[in-house]
Amino acid sequence: MYFIFDCFGTLIDTGMGSIEATARILKNVDANENADAFYKEWKDIKKKMMYEHPFRNEKTLFELSLGEMFLKYGIKADASKEVEPMIRTLFSQRIVFPETRELLHGLDDKGVEYAIGSTTDTDSILHYLSLNKLNIKKIYTSEDMQVYKPNPLFYTTILKSCGWNVDECIFVGDNLIDDIKGPQSIGMKTVLIDRNRKYRASDVMPDYVINSLLELNDINWGS
Repeated sequence: MYFIFDCFGTLIDTGMGSIEATARILKNVDANENADAFYKEWKDIKKKMMYEHPFRNEKTLFELSLGEMFLKYGIKADASKEVEPMIRTLFSQRIVFPETRELLHGLDDKGVEYAIGSTTDTDSILHYLSLNKLNIKKIYTSEDMQVYKPNPLFYTTILKSCGWNVDECIFVGDNLIDDIKGPQSIGMKTVLIDRNRKYRASDVMPDYVINSLLELNDINWGS
């Protein structure tokens, strides 16, 4: 059995950095919008842009989608300059969840192979892996593969590169669309990490739901 892990929100805690960055941007441009609501809408626009062609990396998408938000809200500012607080979050001080190291060390001790499959820019994820002293050999980013989740090509590219069969792999992540529905579309088993116990049964149903990464050790993968 092989594991493919999402990174941010699964292995590494993203915290509230994106909301805080949004609040700083709004303050800088003298806008009175609510940071939480503004960021949610900004993120939705960025997500839609991910499916457009040609491929653009995350830093570029943050800038373009912020420009769309400024236009929508009548904010007269240069998005290419004001986006900087959000870009800094791609290289901030995010740290691993408490159980991440124990899980990965356990997999290493058992000789279980695993990879990271993350919708992010490559230099960002390398920064965080180095910061947290995680030595993970198989790292796959949307920027490297030129495709974003939940496009099936994202997952099949990882499988092909690793030489793994889909029925041998488990995708573990915190997002129902990117980490559950996407992998399931190619027949891969999935695990939703739901630390805050917010998941409710829906049309997207993970094979397993866990509240801690260490619960992966308790699952009978043959069942």
